[in-house]
This record gives sequence, C-alpha cells and structure tokens, in this order.
Amino acid sequence: MGNTSGRGKSKSLGPSIDVLMKDVSIHHMATLLEMMKRINTEKTLESAIHRTIESATVLLNCDRATMFIVDEIRDELVVRDASGSTVDIRIPMTAGIAGNVYSSGEVLNIPDAYSDSRFNKQVDVDTGYKTTSMLTTPVYDAEGNTLAVLQAINKKKDDGTHVAFGSEDETLIDYMAGQLGVILLNAKIYDDSVKAKAKVDSMLDIIRSIHGDLGVSSLCFILTERVPALVEADRCTLYLVDDKHSELWTLAGGVQIRMPKGTGIAGIAATEGEIVNIPDAYKDERFGGAEFDKKNNYHTKSILCLPIKEADGKVVAVLQLINKASGPFTDADQDLLEGFLGVVAGIIVSSQLFAMSSGRERKGTEFADLDQNAAHAEKKFQAMSAFAEDEEEEEEDE
Repeated sequence: MGNTSGRGKSKSLGPSIDVLMKDVSIHHMATLLEMMKRINTEKTLESAIHRTIESATVLLNCDRATMFIVDEIRDELVVRDASGSTVDIRIPMTAGIAGNVYSSGEVLNIPDAYSDSRFNKQVDVDTGYKTTSMLTTPVYDAEGNTLAVLQAINKKKDDGTHVAFGSEDETLIDYMAGQLGVILLNAKIYDDSVKAKAKVDSMLDIIRSIHGDLGVSSLCFILTERVPALVEADRCTLYLVDDKHSELWTLAGGVQIRMPKGTGIAGIAATEGEIVNIPDAYKDERFGGAEFDKKNNYHTKSILCLPIKEADGKVVAVLQLINKASGPFTDADQDLLEGFLGVVAGIIVSSQLFAMSSGRERKGTEFADLDQNAAHAEKKFQAMSAFAEDEEEEEEDE
C-alpha cells in the first residue's frame, strides 16, 4: 500500500486560539470560518477540493492555488487545480516544493520562487506564467497524517503586484489545513461508500445477465467486458479449466485458444488455487509476456489472477485482469472479486457447454454436482441481492 513507514506527518496540529487572535484580523477570521462552513457542506471529495482551492485563493488574496492529493499506493501526489479537471497529473511524492512539504510536514513560505533550488522553473516556461511567491502547507487529519498538500501562489497587493506571503497568511493556511483534513477525510469516506454500493449494484447486474442457460462464449464476453470496470482494469481474460486434457482455454474473437494448464500467471492460479497479485510484471520472474507486449505495443504493469472455485474448492476457471488505472491491484479489489466469483463459479459449472468441454456429461449421478453448484450460486445471488436491498433501505431511512 505504498510507503507507509515514511508516511508524511504534519509537524503542526494547527495554531492555538491565542495565536489566531493575535495574528489574524477579525475580518479575516470571519471570512475563514465562513469558508470552512461552506467547504464542509460539500459531499464529494472533488467538490470539496474545488471549493477549497477557490476559498484559499480568496482568503489569501493570491493568483491561484493548487492541491496535491496523497496517493500512498503509488507514492505520488495527484495535482488538483481550479480548473476542476479530473485528469490525473501526477508527480513523485518527494518532488518539488509540494513534495518537500509532504516530507517535512512543515509550512513553507517562499518569497522568491526562482531563488529556491527546489522550485521547478520548467512549469513556468511551459505555461508562460511567472511564479514569484509561494505558500505551501501539509493538510492533515486528527492524528497529524498528511492527506494532501495545499499550495498558494503569488500573493497580491491591492494594485495587483505580487508580494511575499506574510505571517498572517501562514497562520490562516495552517488553521485551514487542519480543518480541511477532517473535511476531506469525511468526503472521501462518503465517496468510497457511494462507489462501493455502485460496485455491488454492478455485480448484481452482471450476475443477472449471466444467470441463465448461456453458452461459454456469452459468459466469456459478458465477464471480460464488464468485470474490468469493477476494479478499473484495462483488460480481462477468462480462462476455463479443461481437466480432461489438463489445459486452460479461452475464447478470442470466437476462436478457442488452448494452452497447458500450468502455463503463465493464469496457470499458477489454476494449479495452486491461490490469488496471484503482481504490482509490477517486469519485476516478477513469473511474467512471460514481454514478447507479447513488444509485438502489440502494449505495456503490462499490474496483474491480478483469481481462481474461480466450485463449492468444494476445485478450480474451474481463472479470471485474469491487467493494468489497474490507479496503480497496483489492492486487497480490496481481491476481496470484492473473490465474493463475486464465488457466485459466478456455480453459473460457469452449470453451463452445458462447459460441462461438455471439461469432459462431464449431464446425466446420471455425475450431473448431481452440477445441480449442487447451481443451487449454491442461487443462494449466493439471493444473499447479494438482499445486501443491496438493505443498503437501499438504510439510505432511505437516513
């Protein structure tokens, strides 16, 4: 989950009341409290960030402000500015002024950016803007853990000329940072709960789509097209286990592709019955897809392979996902898909085409295990549906 041992810690837990009363004017204090009240009304993380950036610009009377959100999974800072763009611009966690503040945990007031070696002048060159003064602070939670970095640029005088940020600005942004940490954390919790419910709803919809007498080609298409969105994966392949011939096979463009059961990452998941989660494929000796990447102008980064098991633990298929958009696949991704695939397993096994391909015949006592798996899948499906209904009822009660 990233470099948790070196996690940013703020060295300030906010100014005391005495300092606020001494350093901050009544007018600015009233403005600050009103702004924090408005930011606190925002429910989503993105809207809270956008409101924060707008508020910081007004409160500190500066040209612009930027927030860098900490991504501990990838050890990066994600840039958010007043444009409201959701396109990720990322920098290393220790890069530049923002990275220095994240690492040090201290408010940094720079009156002349060009005289500071930590400032990246190339940004000004690329944008045609001239950075003069900068005020940067860690945004922290109640325990002092840095969640983000807030940066204000180019303090303005009444005539519009740029000057250095003052001691009052430092006190204001320090107080703001401590309050923001709690607000942003609450907004993230809300976002996560909304996303979790959306994923459950999506899983139920997928299960409804495959909960019938579908052939393997339809199952493969539905799962490989719709499962990636659950965990932000770029690609997905479903490999079915053919124990009769000791092979894994899949469908690509209607063509059946087969390989020995123990081949590749999917083969490891199939034979060992364990989840394989690889954060960086090219640093793992088990990865054998370099030639494929080169041929197809693709770069495999993260891989998640999950065995799909019957009720008795026997592996009947493997689901392989490639390249999560936001970095390595997480424990939460694994937990989400494990529960989902427990339902899918019974549906796969109940498919007539799968029974034929794996050397099973749907007759006599050998068909009994297929009925049991179908019943097992039905029970799990009903349980997931009940969970979703409970979630909806809770939201209505609120």
